[in-house]
Amino acid sequence: MNLTHRLIFATLTLAAIASSASAEQREFVVSYWYGPPPKFTTIEHYRRIKEANFNVVFPPRALDPTLTVEQNLAVLDLCRTLQMRAVVHDPRMPRSLAGPGAKGVIDAIVADYHRHPALMAYFITDEPSAADFPGLGEVAAYLKAKDPNHPAYINLFPTYADPATQLGAPTYEEHVDRFVKAVDPFVISYDHYPFINGSDRPDYFTNFAIIRNASIATKRPFWNIAQVVKHYDYRALTEPELRFQAMQTLAFGGKGLLWYTYWYPGEPNSTVDHSMIAYDGAPTREYEWIKAINADARAMGNQLIDCESWATFHTGEPVQYAPPAKTPISIEGTGRFTTGVFRASDGKTVTLITNRDYTKPIRAAVRVLPAGAALEKFDPAATTWSPAVLDAGGRLSVDLPAGAGVLIRWAGPRL
Repeated sequence: MNLTHRLIFATLTLAAIASSASAEQREFVVSYWYGPPPKFTTIEHYRRIKEANFNVVFPPRALDPTLTVEQNLAVLDLCRTLQMRAVVHDPRMPRSLAGPGAKGVIDAIVADYHRHPALMAYFITDEPSAADFPGLGEVAAYLKAKDPNHPAYINLFPTYADPATQLGAPTYEEHVDRFVKAVDPFVISYDHYPFINGSDRPDYFTNFAIIRNASIATKRPFWNIAQVVKHYDYRALTEPELRFQAMQTLAFGGKGLLWYTYWYPGEPNSTVDHSMIAYDGAPTREYEWIKAINADARAMGNQLIDCESWATFHTGEPVQYAPPAKTPISIEGTGRFTTGVFRASDGKTVTLITNRDYTKPIRAAVRVLPAGAALEKFDPAATTWSPAVLDAGGRLSVDLPAGAGVLIRWAGPRL
């Protein structure tokens, strides 16, 4: 079965492998990479994180070998005060149980953090090879036995990683499959930065499709790490390009959105720019943009958190994933759209329609089945649903700014 068919009919795999690690996620996660450096661990700087509509804090720097227990506890204490949660990196954390004393080290780490009410998870590693998965699975399993309330967090490569030197598997699908089987993660997390100088990566949606399929098949959520910072060959972004990434994450059924990066990553470098917070701690224009995007993404994500992703498809050229033959919604218009269709726990159909064009606004004319169904439209600012007014032809007109999305729902049909 080709990738297009797997994406459209992924709903058929909902009864597949049930994960022993899967836990119900009750809130859409919004976080970042590279938090405030330890010298900026103050209530003022963490309140700024809260004000930007983040609800989960990641470490000051991923895999920082200098972080101490005291520094991590200081972050946890601020998160408790501000009602956020934290993913903690402790440099002592082993990557397998093969080394001498590995279990004792994990025991000591758990003892230092597990009682803290702000702790969400333990950061283990970033972008491992498939060769590392068995050892990481040992660590994750031992952590689960010692501290079942706080799982192991591991982030995966994107599709454009090299199979031989990075993935350690001949295909990306196999890389993800081996990860899930060996590690049994509580979440499938990955990063993919689509915007390079002069073009966009062609495999952006392919990555979404593979991760979405794995998420549905194994009944565990997925999180996407989105691009912010200009670095290497990645270009500086506009607000619509940032919003586009958030809306595509939601349309494909993601339960978490993380940004790379919040604070300036590392030491000053002339090729790096446009983090949310500059090297000296001052907010940038990206901070304000993402503050607004986070508010909308969290509001929409919380409406979708208990929904099952039924289908995700494209309309408007180019179409990488065509609509299923029997879809409860059709989009009319000259624009390019990504539409995510979801089944809510109360039986309603919930749909996110997104503008796949991040350069200009578009208007969509929406028809749903059954014809004449009473539609509701979600207002993320007020976090309320309101009746939507149809035109004389039974269509809902939706105006979408560049890169934006709109959430609608109605009763039926049975998906």
